[in-house]
Amino acid sequence: MNRKALYFLISYFISLVLALNFQLIPPLIPHIIREWNITRSQAGLITGTTALPPMIFGLFGGYLLDRFGNKKPIILALILYLLGEILFLLAGSFSFLLLSRIVIGFGAVIFAIVGLRILAEEFQGENLGKAVGFWSTGLPFAVLISFNIFSPIANRYHWKSPMIILLIFTLLVLIIISIFYEERQQRSDNGDTEFLTSIKEIPKEVWTLGVIWFLFNAGSLSFLTFAPDYFMSRGMSPVYASSISSLYILGSFLSPVTGYLLDRTTRYNLIIFAGGLLLSISLLLIYFLNFYLIIVIAGIFSVLIPPSVFYLLPRLTDKYGLGYAILSIFVNLSTVLVPYLIGYVRDISGSYFISFLLMSTFIFLSGLLGLNLRIKEEIRTL
Repeated sequence: MNRKALYFLISYFISLVLALNFQLIPPLIPHIIREWNITRSQAGLITGTTALPPMIFGLFGGYLLDRFGNKKPIILALILYLLGEILFLLAGSFSFLLLSRIVIGFGAVIFAIVGLRILAEEFQGENLGKAVGFWSTGLPFAVLISFNIFSPIANRYHWKSPMIILLIFTLLVLIIISIFYEERQQRSDNGDTEFLTSIKEIPKEVWTLGVIWFLFNAGSLSFLTFAPDYFMSRGMSPVYASSISSLYILGSFLSPVTGYLLDRTTRYNLIIFAGGLLLSISLLLIYFLNFYLIIVIAGIFSVLIPPSVFYLLPRLTDKYGLGYAILSIFVNLSTVLVPYLIGYVRDISGSYFISFLLMSTFIFLSGLLGLNLRIKEEIRTL
């Protein structure tokens, strides 16, 4: 196996550890609500607390990766994931469960950045679009596993049982990376002031890209979080509701097509706008129409934005760690704030209509902002 293929697989495994630890929660929310008699807004905090450490420490984590390389931070992050997963299994209260998610969140400080950083190092200037396109299937693959494997296991045995499987997988990834990953380059320590200087050198387009990423995930991840509960409110069983929710992810496996287009066009803004517009309409149709094919169609439209964001970042800055850290901060900011908001609106309104309207609006705004995103010609030709 050549270096690019091996490092792509390592990056993909990293994305699965990250995504599975997030997507494990949505099908478990009904169980957790019953277990400790919590509200839906409190349930939203389970994903929110995991996102706090990357949101607070993400920039510094990205800076450390740019300076010192990838391998040691990856191993440290995997140890934190293993510790958090063990604490999750031992949790006997909602507060202890939140503590386990915070520990996992500290692992995500590195994992939310380093997978894409590896791709940017290995594929920049050669098939980066295809690489991020295939890499983007990690999240939908994790959602399918969560809704269609973890959910039935949780219903048949105990709702914590899926975490045992995830713990074993995380341990295997730690072994693989310890044996096969070799550092591509080391960055030297040039003094404490370089951190602030590096941040100031980040182009404003990177921050705009971060806002686009925030808005997209505010809608898309909130839908994935509350879709099982929404379909259960329409009379479905927990397992069937999880399976229907996972239809959203089927179209996401077309993200390599978006990557192929990105390698062959400079109209990135139109791709992002089309994704935001079409997905926002689709989410509203899911609420109003009892037609499950719309969920698949929504998933197809959703693949236009994530690969575009991942592809554009290394074309805007050579500080891959800091750049992807900015994206991580924005996505985790949306994870902390928006699920709580969506759950709170559902609790006080008694229905999901306003919640769906909010999710649709967030995604439309991401496309609208993407339409105004301008990539300088000299950057596009890197």
